[in-house]
Amino acid sequence: MTKSVYEIWLSTADNKERLRLPVLPSSLGLSIGNKNESIDISNLGEVTVIQDPSPKTVQFSSFFPAKSTPLVEYSSFPKPWEAIQRIEKWQKSKKPLRLVVTKTKINIPVSIDTFNYSEEGGSVGDILYDLSLKEYKFVSVRKIKVKVPKKPKRPNPKPKPRTHTVKSGDTLWDLARKYYGNSLEWRKIWNANKPMMVKRDKRNLKQPGHWIYPQQRLKIP
Repeated sequence: MTKSVYEIWLSTADNKERLRLPVLPSSLGLSIGNKNESIDISNLGEVTVIQDPSPKTVQFSSFFPAKSTPLVEYSSFPKPWEAIQRIEKWQKSKKPLRLVVTKTKINIPVSIDTFNYSEEGGSVGDILYDLSLKEYKFVSVRKIKVKVPKKPKRPNPKPKPRTHTVKSGDTLWDLARKYYGNSLEWRKIWNANKPMMVKRDKRNLKQPGHWIYPQQRLKIP
């Protein structure tokens, strides 16, 4: 039968393993420390640098009973060494637990800081213990999106050839001066277009490049 409105529970994060303390501690200490640092600065004296509060610490002492007594909160409580082994197992696992004290606001993730126990005279089989728990801080890894620069487009090793659509009055000499800055380079245009120009006018065989016609499309190499 429950003797108090309070219940103290320790459980794994997934709540698959739970332990309710069979005997409530006479007191439960909850402390909130800090990590303030004092720095001695020349000519200014001591300066305190305020840091973020350190995790809460919960400390209490009680015992695991071998037999039922008026102090025991419920029936079917675990045997002392079963409870001890369970807590030691949790401590070795280094995984966070959850501490819940009903009718209070204490419901926090914790890790086992220290766990000491002893078997003393008096009630044979009872195991006394001191338990210190520290609030567990979950660390979330912040994801940073990194934009990968796009690779610049590789220049086309083969540039697109230039073309020129012949207009009335055009000559290869004029086109060479326009595209190369030198009329004497006209043979470049002639050699690049010779088959088409000869096919259009056979007179180009005797007078290379002399006979060109409007709307002809010439390659400009």
